[in-house]
Amino acid sequence: MGTTERARFAALPVLAIAAIAVMGLLLVAQLHGFHRDELYFIVAGRNPDFGYPDQPPLTPLLSAAAVALLGVEPFAVRLLPAIAVGVVIILTALMARDMGGSGRAQVVAALAIALSGLLAAGHLGSTTTYEMLLWTVLLWIVVKLLDGADPRLWLAVGAVAGLALQNKQTALILGVGLVAGLLLARRWDVLRSPWPWLGALLAAAIWAPNVIWQAANDFPQLEMAAAISERGGDERAMIIPELLLLAGPLLFPVMLAGLWRLFRADGAGPWRTLAIAFLVSLGLVVVSGGKSYYAAAWFGPLMAAGGIVVDGWLDRGRQALRTAVFVGAAAVSGLLIVVLTLPVIPPATLAETPIPELYAETAEQVGWPELVDTLESVAAELTPEERASAAIFTANYGEAAAAELLADGLPPAYSGHNGYGRWGPPPEELTTTIVVVRWEHLPPGLGRCIRTATVDNGFGLENQEQGAGVWVCRDRTAAWSDLWPHLTHLD
Repeated sequence: MGTTERARFAALPVLAIAAIAVMGLLLVAQLHGFHRDELYFIVAGRNPDFGYPDQPPLTPLLSAAAVALLGVEPFAVRLLPAIAVGVVIILTALMARDMGGSGRAQVVAALAIALSGLLAAGHLGSTTTYEMLLWTVLLWIVVKLLDGADPRLWLAVGAVAGLALQNKQTALILGVGLVAGLLLARRWDVLRSPWPWLGALLAAAIWAPNVIWQAANDFPQLEMAAAISERGGDERAMIIPELLLLAGPLLFPVMLAGLWRLFRADGAGPWRTLAIAFLVSLGLVVVSGGKSYYAAAWFGPLMAAGGIVVDGWLDRGRQALRTAVFVGAAAVSGLLIVVLTLPVIPPATLAETPIPELYAETAEQVGWPELVDTLESVAAELTPEERASAAIFTANYGEAAAAELLADGLPPAYSGHNGYGRWGPPPEELTTTIVVVRWEHLPPGLGRCIRTATVDNGFGLENQEQGAGVWVCRDRTAAWSDLWPHLTHLD
């Protein structure tokens, strides 16, 4: 058992906040279409393996299972992420309780994380969603362990860490951060125990199949990580500002207050490890040129500690005024997050707003039916002989997955992008190619190519498909096996 005195769990208000967040996400789940990553994960999960060039297998398997049970609908792949958001909210409140927070502190922590960028993660069936869930579960257990809970719980930490590594290798950032935090906080009591090391071995054992797959395939994820780092190298200065915005445009002070409390405040000593670990993790993200949301999975303990600080601030006089200030800031901050990241603006209006420039994922959920309709109209113009020997080749995995999942009777779809590249080229007997790309010049070897259509989502909304040319190529002059190395790419 821990040594910190605990208040009762504020079950009713915390569960209400979690339920409202889950129901809200499910209500908007179908308003726009799939995101390209969601489509790709479904197809990847239907091609099960111990790994893929761009991620381990957990999210693809969950996505494929969801559509197998519920159908190929956005709601299917977004049901579990919405539930994950509810779990993260509840665990954040429990962390506030475990750190000595009152019932009101628990509610503040739950509200702060419920109105953060967690909502954006909960809307999409992505690796980020499950990363936030698994990291929060792991950190909730660590909060207990740092306060003297049964050290055998480190085995549970190891099991959750292994699952997190089967979801994204960025879980290593959390692991390195925690080890550094334990060392720098001089938690020799933890490090001398065999249980953390046994937990680490368990995590490694669970992760091992993916590591073996990566080794057998020349570690493609290292190439993938290098590509991400190269793209993000010039944006390192934006990582911390973006992280603060993800914490809430007006609620990020709660996170910062939590970080301060874990470092400095009386009574927070057992969890100083977490403050150090967060800063080490954030430093690794910045140095490696990663994405700001890689560190967002730390929101749980930071918001939990921040809820305790806000609770104390509310008691320092003029309580009604201070409560109104906090509630007003939470409402405005949450509204901004909702409008910016959730599909509440109709596509016809979205193009007239700055939202797609601020958060590009909104536009990437629009236009898939129009893409499929365009492909079907082009395929309908082929002769029966050409259609029987046709293949679709696309520039990215989302387009190939859309042709595969959302159409009925189209020729088989291929792409050189990430996992699709590993699944190989079309058979050589497929000699007519429908090509969907935004390139002005097609690679040589595809034969005589005529641009027959242009992808248009009908809303003037700029995304990766809008304006792409659809070409019909005949009389291919090179074998697919020779073309494929020049068409595959990781990014």
